[in-house]
Amino acid sequence: MNTMTAYDTQLSNEYRFSRKFIDQYIRQEIADHPETEQRVHHGAALLQDWLSQDYFESKNQRLAQLATFDLEELVRVIFVQVAYCQIAELFTSVSAQLAGRLKFSEKAEGIQTAAELLAVLCQTDAFDIIKEDVQASLMIQSAIPLSERLLTYISQSRYLPPMVCEPDTLTHNYQSGYLTHNDCLILGGGNGHDGDICLDVLNTQNRVALRLDTELLSTLEENATFDIDTAEKDVQWRDFKATSYELYSLLARQGNCLWLTHKVDKRGRIYAQGYHITTQGSSFKKASLELHRQEVVGDVPAL
Repeated sequence: MNTMTAYDTQLSNEYRFSRKFIDQYIRQEIADHPETEQRVHHGAALLQDWLSQDYFESKNQRLAQLATFDLEELVRVIFVQVAYCQIAELFTSVSAQLAGRLKFSEKAEGIQTAAELLAVLCQTDAFDIIKEDVQASLMIQSAIPLSERLLTYISQSRYLPPMVCEPDTLTHNYQSGYLTHNDCLILGGGNGHDGDICLDVLNTQNRVALRLDTELLSTLEENATFDIDTAEKDVQWRDFKATSYELYSLLARQGNCLWLTHKVDKRGRIYAQGYHITTQGSSFKKASLELHRQEVVGDVPAL
């Protein structure tokens, strides 16, 4: 039985799962390891040479957005992203995640630029780009030396699950509701502002306590809502499903009382911030959640 307070349990979950903390640990171990730190300097020199070349017009325009970047800092950001690839991950997936980290203004071009950055920095030997055969997809695997403790943290990192204590009250547009970090409440890169986004509505949504339907979760099996027509999709689905059930079990043990946080898009539409557990996912995901406060509904007229 969980004997911690809900607040302390939530703190523990955030320190355990949040990449915001794990990123800091990775950065520190990179800085403390002379060989890896030298690879950072080497990577910055490689990027400097790559960016100094003249390419076709559209590529020159695309790379121009890197002109304001501190190249050593850029290499560190990329190394931190790559450090999560302790087992080989899809090159395309890592490129997309990296583009998100770097907050490029245009998504498709950002992913292309991120892929090129990875190709250049592979020469530092901080990671490997792997293609097992002609038909196989490109994969990335880290070669950055990290402590066993940090490797454990990395293996546990994931999209933050719902909160197990009531979210903090939102008072401005750059809060998350979580206890240890803030974030922009307006979805989409470059859409943040200080104008009115109806924080009172978001606070109302955030305060709705939910629970997992453990009977459903222990009776029915979650199935994919898309065709699993490749080995890669099969691996991704199995990983997603396994992680989902791990979190179902964890939150049930932690009291089965949870809160989802919410954000808005630039049009004001509200989105629950959940991935493995959410009210806005598949039919199974929606069915697995119900209101924590349950009442018998009476006096309903017969049809």
